[in-house]
Amino acid sequence: MKKFIIVILLVTSILVGCTTKQISKSNNTQDLVFQPYTDIQKDSVIPLGIKTVPKGYIEVANQQGKVVRFDYVTNTYDSQNRVMKKYAYVYIPYGYETSTARYDVVYAMHGHTGDVTSFPGELDDLSDIKNEIDHLIENKEMKPMLMVFASYYHDNIDMDTDDYDASLTEAFGKELQNDLLPQFEHAYRTYASSTSEEDLIASRDHRIFLGFSMGAVTTWYRMMDSMRYFRYYVPFSGSLYWGNRTMVNQYGHDNPNWTVQVLDTAITAQGYTAEDFYVLALTGTKDFAYRTVNMQIEDMKQHSDMFHYDSDKVNGNFTLLLGENEEHDYHAKRLYIFNALPMISQMIAKRDLYSCINTY
Repeated sequence: MKKFIIVILLVTSILVGCTTKQISKSNNTQDLVFQPYTDIQKDSVIPLGIKTVPKGYIEVANQQGKVVRFDYVTNTYDSQNRVMKKYAYVYIPYGYETSTARYDVVYAMHGHTGDVTSFPGELDDLSDIKNEIDHLIENKEMKPMLMVFASYYHDNIDMDTDDYDASLTEAFGKELQNDLLPQFEHAYRTYASSTSEEDLIASRDHRIFLGFSMGAVTTWYRMMDSMRYFRYYVPFSGSLYWGNRTMVNQYGHDNPNWTVQVLDTAITAQGYTAEDFYVLALTGTKDFAYRTVNMQIEDMKQHSDMFHYDSDKVNGNFTLLLGENEEHDYHAKRLYIFNALPMISQMIAKRDLYSCINTY
């Protein structure tokens, strides 16, 4: 009995110590609302499943974040080799301005013919997706996060491409790595201590790439070229089967295994393993993307040396969640945001706890 009490006291001391270390980084205890060290235990599991969006979440929240424009300079990174002035929309959570805390970052990408407004809406007419993010943070269901809504189109202008934007989604990696990511994280308070390559890589556990439709293709591509910057990947309703024509021609439409081949090869070539990422894929049962998304997920299941599938709880490194009767539309995108961000938040919090405990 005495040994049991000693163990409990030791664990409590560690948890308090972790929390104290978090508090020491900030003068504002509001920053710590989603540091659930008393709720998420090191060996606890994170359940998986789709929940419907409560009606009240699409209304304006009491604690409102804001959306602003962020301008940056980049290049076309193609035969034009032309400098571009581009912009993204940025979601800033409530309390950011009065806080000294660091923030996780979600980089989010629209689909074909979309733009930086596809998730948050116009600056003077914000969407109910923005409202639900406010509610999730206010109700402590997810960590306060910065969200960067970018575009893969040159000059932020929809381009008439002959490959359904696939080549643009692949090429966006250079713009992200060289320009958008370092310029944004220089301007905002993230987990990167600086924008040196070393510090950007060191903060990968606090960075997520997310996209819908061709934005999901963009997400899969970032697994192939940007893993040093991102641990979490959240593709909504899109697969690598929609990738660029060169890749499709190389591997063939009739070879269902090529998506996993290129993913596995690219991850390994970057120096990463199955322990270094998590993929949370979502699509709808009535979405035209469902067939190819499911094909890719089923193929990934067959390659358990790199991909460990989760069904009802998080203990591997990827899963597929299905929205019953959801189609390829804004309603589905709103549903997936509502479900994905809290799950990723829990994963980040659990990793933070594990890391903190290991320091004692």
